Amino acid sequence: AFEVGRWAAAYPEDAQKMIASQVVALPEKGADKIAYRVDHLRAYQGNRLAKRYQKFLDKFENERLRDAVALGYHKLLTYKDEYEVARLHLTTVEKAKETFDNVDQIRFHLAPPMLGGMDANGRPKKREFGPWMLRTFSILSRLKALRGTPFDPFGFTTERRMERGLIKQYENDFKSLASSVNSDNLDLLVELALLPLSIRGFGPVKQANEEKAQKRRTEIFEGLKYSKSPLPHAAE
Repeated sequence: AFEVGRWAAAYPEDAQKMIASQVVALPEKGADKIAYRVDHLRAYQGNRLAKRYQKFLDKFENERLRDAVALGYHKLLTYKDEYEVARLHLTTVEKAKETFDNVDQIRFHLAPPMLGGMDANGRPKKREFGPWMLRTFSILSRLKALRGTPFDPFGFTTERRMERGLIKQYENDFKSLASSVNSDNLDLLVELALLPLSIRGFGPVKQANEEKAQKRRTEIFEGLKYSKSPLPHAAE
């Protein structure tokens, strides 16, 4: 601490640069937000998923609802599975090496599903892994093409099946709703579109949030039925 203090006193400009907050400018306009998420989908899975996302958004003429769907649908498509966790860790390590020295001994705290076990709070037990995990991350990140296919070794867990089911449910919900927007149901439709944002966390935490979201989804469809322009086929 004394050494850092002496350095800061001798080189105040350099010290100020180190402590200055780095603000990342996020896109503000609807089109920019969508483009930002399209790029993320390409990194997450590839062009096919990015095109699927764009094609789905093209169904919506109402700008407010389209912007909401852009957020909710993106959240569902980019669930954080083992492949994505590996990619994110690799990206983080690269950024850390650009900023700091001697980061070759980074250790990771993970809860691989194949190891099982629960902690005192009833959540998947985390274990510590050494720098050798970077090799595993590198392999996993390259295997992301297996995501969602019958060859995905992680795709048979309860959480992964739930995540894929939520995507299908969302797409089916808006098949008829996309073209049935009016002033009476717009607020409910926007809430429905944004509902996936509330399904946060992993394991038991995500399961609990998913159950709450499903309950609210049912309430939203009840509200749609009793709007001035009911949507009899929307909840099927």
